[in-house]
Amino acid sequence: MTRVLAALLVVASVGLPARHRARWREEALAVLLAVRGGRRWRYAVDTVAKVPLLAWQYRRTDPPGEPARWPSIVAGAWLLGTPALLAGAVVAAPVIGEDAAEFFFLLAPSGMLPVVAVRAGRWAVNRGGVAFRCTVVALLAAFAGTGPVAAGALSIALDQPLVALVGSVVPGLWLIATNVADLRRGRQPAALSGLGATAGAALVGLLLGLQLAMLSAGTSRPATALGALSFLLLVPTYAAWSVWTGLRLLRKPAIDGASLR
Repeated sequence: MTRVLAALLVVASVGLPARHRARWREEALAVLLAVRGGRRWRYAVDTVAKVPLLAWQYRRTDPPGEPARWPSIVAGAWLLGTPALLAGAVVAAPVIGEDAAEFFFLLAPSGMLPVVAVRAGRWAVNRGGVAFRCTVVALLAAFAGTGPVAAGALSIALDQPLVALVGSVVPGLWLIATNVADLRRGRQPAALSGLGATAGAALVGLLLGLQLAMLSAGTSRPATALGALSFLLLVPTYAAWSVWTGLRLLRKPAIDGASLR
């Protein structure tokens, strides 16, 4: 009888966090052995049925553990591929054509997608992970993590050019905000924060210039000048920030929601 109960509790404890399983099995078995007759099995069924509720309570009250390693590896590797897109857009333009080069260049900010998604996701988990915060995570990942891709697609679907104009500044603003926050909290070197903030400002200028040039012919000349200056600043700073941040993420799990608190 004791072995059967112990085996039942072992199976049921799989639903609990690993750190609580052994103690729960020991305490639950002691309680069940103290009960006599048919009530023992009723108590056993009741104990097993309450495992999901107990697991939920543990996950709510337990302090967060160390972040998983694989999201940092994925984000770091993805960021390291960004300079290749920039180089392809700049160097190979005469070979692949202007349209293909522009596509690769607009796709380059999507290298931030894993970083944005993981940081925003862990911020939501640390703050409670309710529906509103999950929606914020999804919007940040879509608009800050994919650059002008999501905003452009939504603008075409809604036939509202203003959506693309507003969405074009989100990736750069995210870069500026997170790098300034990391600098204030001492989470990364000042030089890296400076590169990230500068790249964010250049990204805002470039994408904003492109959108303004397409929206109104009257603003095409200043918008083109803004885009050209931002482009010259963006290529070296964004490439350097991507490589440096990517290498840091490959070395240690540095992504979390702390800088978004």
